[in-house]
Amino acid sequence: MRIHTALAGLFCLLLLASCTKNEDVTLIRFDQQLFSGKSPDKIKSLLNQNPVVSQLYFNANRAGNDTALVHELTNRVNNPALNELNAQIQDEFGDMTDLRSQLAQAFTNIKKDFPDFHSPRVATVVTGFLGPDLVVTDSLIVIGLDYFAGPKVKYRPQGPEYPQYILRRYTKEYIVPAIVFAISDKYNATNRTDQTMLADMMYYGKGYIFTKTMMPDIGGEPIADSLVIGYSDKQLTQTFNAQDVVWGHFIDNQLLYQTNPAIKQRYLNERPFTAEIGPDCPGAIGRWVGWRIVGRYHDEHSGVSIADLMRNADARQIFEQSGYKGQKD
Repeated sequence: MRIHTALAGLFCLLLLASCTKNEDVTLIRFDQQLFSGKSPDKIKSLLNQNPVVSQLYFNANRAGNDTALVHELTNRVNNPALNELNAQIQDEFGDMTDLRSQLAQAFTNIKKDFPDFHSPRVATVVTGFLGPDLVVTDSLIVIGLDYFAGPKVKYRPQGPEYPQYILRRYTKEYIVPAIVFAISDKYNATNRTDQTMLADMMYYGKGYIFTKTMMPDIGGEPIADSLVIGYSDKQLTQTFNAQDVVWGHFIDNQLLYQTNPAIKQRYLNERPFTAEIGPDCPGAIGRWVGWRIVGRYHDEHSGVSIADLMRNADARQIFEQSGYKGQKD
């Protein structure tokens, strides 16, 4: 018996990743509870039972006593159109097994490299876009499922803040990468006195490397880059192949050490495309270039752990030691 136990222990050491117990994920189905109780009293009780969810998502202290909020939610959960949307959302997401599994694996991966990490609780909500799409804190994550239900549901977010290139990312596959990227901010050291575009580029680059590293494989394959940065596969291919042109634009226009906020926004903010470079150049191109630089640095310095990388706040050092000059290799 001892021999079998020892062998089992050795086998587990050799296959440490497969023997490591995943972090537990506490999932609060606030959405299902909300639609199961359609009276003001039940909604008030639900809000009081979940004060942190209520405060974080609805921005309301003592939400159960917020008569306007209770009234609004009561009207919404009794609205036939919203009930139809909720039914479609429940069909799309099912019992959340995939989402819970991906989060558990991602949280486990983060915990290995950052022992101070504690898995936050996760709550899912459906309100007809009453709150934000996603809220991430150290202790609680709230996911607005109505945003991420995909293009087949009856209603989608509307308004000028939701152009098609943003709506395209509102599918369930983007939820966990977005959460992991948000978590990366806690570990992403920055030099607050460095206001250059390069510093911002390195911030995003480190965040994307963190996300790629911590995300579990999906179907036996690493997570697609498109789910990390939000570019389409076509955009990724075109940008990769034209990165010498993109890099030339950054160098010719002396953008790396630019500190003018208006100029930085043109290359770092979400846009349909980067007009300054061309109609085929996606928006937020500075984030993508930052990812290339940090990725090359991390590849060239195999002894640098992901924790060491995230702790490095010296944007210029990362850039200079990356050796990146727009090359594809």
